Amino acid sequence: MARYGVTLIRVVVGAVYLMHAYLALGIFGPSGMIAYQVKNGIPFPEVATWYLILAHGLGGICLILGIFTRLAALANVPVMLGAIVFVHLKSGFWVHQGGYEYALVLLLASVGLAMTGGGALSLKR
Repeated sequence: MARYGVTLIRVVVGAVYLMHAYLALGIFGPSGMIAYQVKNGIPFPEVATWYLILAHGLGGICLILGIFTRLAALANVPVMLGAIVFVHLKSGFWVHQGGYEYALVLLLASVGLAMTGGGALSLKR
């Protein structure tokens, strides 16, 4: 059952990342996302924006399908670490106050997936 538990985490985290890529690309747009990153003091906001879109978008798809799981999860670690350090840490822990609670869960789920791999039902083991 442990392999199926990893699968559940992999698919849900992948879907969340894919939706975050859609938010950055389709809702904010690259220029809006760059402005958001500038406002939050993220270094190299143009590069960081496109890295976020690619890591969350392609990484999310890979996680959902279970291909290149470790690499896809690892690619999202810097994004989530940056979100915690530059955006959420100043607001404390609780997510309802803008804190890092949710970003921490995604960060550690990504680290865990990078350590365990795709689990059951992945297209590439």
